[in-house]
Amino acid sequence: MTHVIPGLSGFPLAIATKVRGNDPTLVERTVNSLIEPRRIKVSGQATDIRMSHVTMGLGHLFGVRHGAAIHATTAKPVGAYEVLVPLGGRLIGHTRDGEFQCEPGTALVYSPRDRLDTHWSEDCVALVLSVPEGKFMAFAQESRLPLGTPDIRFKPVMSLRQGGGRSFANVLGLICQESADPSSAFSCGVTTQSLETALLLALLLSQYAETAALPPSLAQSRQRYLKKALELIEARCGEEIGLDDLVGASGASMRTLQYAFMEQFGVGPMTYLKHLRLRRVHADLLAARAGSCTVGDVAARWGFYNGSTFARAYHRMFGELPSRTLAAPAP
Repeated sequence: MTHVIPGLSGFPLAIATKVRGNDPTLVERTVNSLIEPRRIKVSGQATDIRMSHVTMGLGHLFGVRHGAAIHATTAKPVGAYEVLVPLGGRLIGHTRDGEFQCEPGTALVYSPRDRLDTHWSEDCVALVLSVPEGKFMAFAQESRLPLGTPDIRFKPVMSLRQGGGRSFANVLGLICQESADPSSAFSCGVTTQSLETALLLALLLSQYAETAALPPSLAQSRQRYLKKALELIEARCGEEIGLDDLVGASGASMRTLQYAFMEQFGVGPMTYLKHLRLRRVHADLLAARAGSCTVGDVAARWGFYNGSTFARAYHRMFGELPSRTLAAPAP
């Protein structure tokens, strides 16, 4: 498990465990009774599900492990800021800005009016912070940061290794440690407000300090480089494409292109290409009728020729083997 969040060992907020077992509907019902309703769809058999919960003045903090790959969605746009911090495994989130992947060292952030749409890998353990929009906006207006807009929309991926993101991780770790002790100053209400204030202030800083430090011309250039690289990927997704091809098509240096992909999607360009191809395979397998094609045929169509390597990558992303997807009845 990650050491990015200091002081954590074992399952986070274990003393505040609310759900433990193998029934995913218990997690769904418990979460839905506390924050906005969501639907949890499990891939395979869930084992050792666990959820902990701490109520704070400004929101809710959860520790979550599902014991299986899951897909969590909301029917309506959320009305809260939700920060998902993977401690192990992987999260893949979809917002109106695109698709983003987070692993330990980064956090996935949903802003109000996003629809929550998150894939959790089978081995994913995460902390989830949920702060209602009204409470967060009231806090933000009282801060001294030059926000410049009444509508605060966060970048979907936040680094926890530097700047405000590092501060956020440090305070989050302290809150988790303090919550584990019923006699701590935090649990007794003495430092609760001050630590929550520090947590949300660090969250704001992680967004606006980085934005303010980036000249508009540089940001626009990165977007142009990214757009050209994405055009090549879309045009030749099933063909052999190397990093040199993407660098040449974009006109950027390798480092600049990698940073642009990390900033936008949370992964480098070649990982982005691999995940896109896996999603294309998944879509084709879902659309195909059993017997009309083989997994190998579809995988090769999108550039996967090593069967075992492909199957492992597919299982990590979708929580099941490609042969099972092909055999599933059409929706």
